[in-house]
Amino acid sequence: MDDELERRRTEERALLSQVAAGDRAAFRLLDQRFRPLVVQVARRVSGDSWLAEDVAQDVMFEVWRLAPRYDPAHPVVTWIRTIATRRAIDRVRKAQADRERDRRIGSRHSDLVDHGAVERAESVLDRRSLHRAIDALPEQQRRAVVLRYLAELSGPELGRALGVPTGTAKTRARDGVMTLRRALCGQRTHEGGGAPVPPGKFDG
Repeated sequence: MDDELERRRTEERALLSQVAAGDRAAFRLLDQRFRPLVVQVARRVSGDSWLAEDVAQDVMFEVWRLAPRYDPAHPVVTWIRTIATRRAIDRVRKAQADRERDRRIGSRHSDLVDHGAVERAESVLDRRSLHRAIDALPEQQRRAVVLRYLAELSGPELGRALGVPTGTAKTRARDGVMTLRRALCGQRTHEGGGAPVPPGKFDG
């Protein structure tokens, strides 16, 4: 068993040495061998399967980038596991910071937020006005708003749909909501309405 383990470690060191020299075929073999371990480590740290897959992408890119700095005195598996653990912890902390930022923003605007159904807003504004305002949003914000609040995707689902990190996707949706509300309030003012548009589901 010890001989087999040593043979495997020698093989992995050789693979990583080839990766350090820019060998893409060697990197693909290394990726196939270690990605399941990286996903397992990231899932254990984060408790989130989707985030674990995302972390695995970052980790394997870092393995490619840092391969020339690998110290062969240490097993490759230990080196990669350390990178995976560090990356997963960083992502969990970032996700927590994003949630805290969202909480602070929500608290700051709590006097403006009413979480009633979207029909409340549409009872004040014509549906066509709402649709025009959505259509006028920048493309990235429009897609984020429609998927987040009309299709009711969760944060991770939104990130996957847009092909961006969850925090970025939620920021686009939030920015779109604020742009939409300004546009709707502007329409009310232009049409002679005195009261601001009551916020609805789009404030979520």
